[in-house]
Amino acid sequence: MNGREWISKKWNELLDLVYPPSLYCISCGRIIDSSRTYSLCNDCMASVSWAAGRCCIKCGRPLSDNDPGDLCFGCAGREKTGRPFAFDKGHACAGYGAAAQSVIFALKYGGRSDIGDVLGEILYDRLTAEYGDSLSEIYDFVVPVPVHRDRKERRGYNHADLMADRFCALAGMRCENSVLIRTKPTAPMKGLTPGQRASNIRGVFEVRRHRLDDVCGASVLLVDDIFTTGATVDEAARTLKECGALRVDFISFAAAGDMVHSG
Repeated sequence: MNGREWISKKWNELLDLVYPPSLYCISCGRIIDSSRTYSLCNDCMASVSWAAGRCCIKCGRPLSDNDPGDLCFGCAGREKTGRPFAFDKGHACAGYGAAAQSVIFALKYGGRSDIGDVLGEILYDRLTAEYGDSLSEIYDFVVPVPVHRDRKERRGYNHADLMADRFCALAGMRCENSVLIRTKPTAPMKGLTPGQRASNIRGVFEVRRHRLDDVCGASVLLVDDIFTTGATVDEAARTLKECGALRVDFISFAAAGDMVHSG
């Protein structure tokens, strides 16, 4: 831990003593009590588009009512053109609506590192609802999608690390945040077309040389905050597969809506 990360950690600990995060809704900031599920007030809990209905069998994003198939439009298009995602299966906990966006923004840009624990709990509940308590039998270890070291230093933490740490603590699994690294910074994804996003992220991940034996033949679960076009998690999965991983799934807190993409 470098000096900036240490200062950020201590500052957040001090704020937690003065203003306990459990007193405030992680989405709207309204005062709540500690009994609220996922630290969400009743209104925000109800407004989150939880992925309780039909979901894409490939990426896990909630399916729109006008899509009668098992694949979302994005995954169906990639399959049709022979460009399937490198990951094997994805899972999402919620659609990317206003409430989910405010939670993610508070975690990534608002210094609310405590939200990482909450999202890790949500990820755990989502996967155990589908697979039961057998997660450690399905996956060898969990890998949080890394950010570049410059961004981690500015923020004081990698949000995916926090989510994965809490998930693994609940699941009794190994969190391996030293397996995959991000070798160079990238431009912000916001505003880029799917094609531009893919170009922006291509070649930025690398498996550490001394961890190659761990990856070879392994089943890996990637953890990230949001799945939009899938460019980031697809590149991470492709990198792990090229180093011999047998299976790479992912889980994200939120997934963008099911729609036809161009570009």
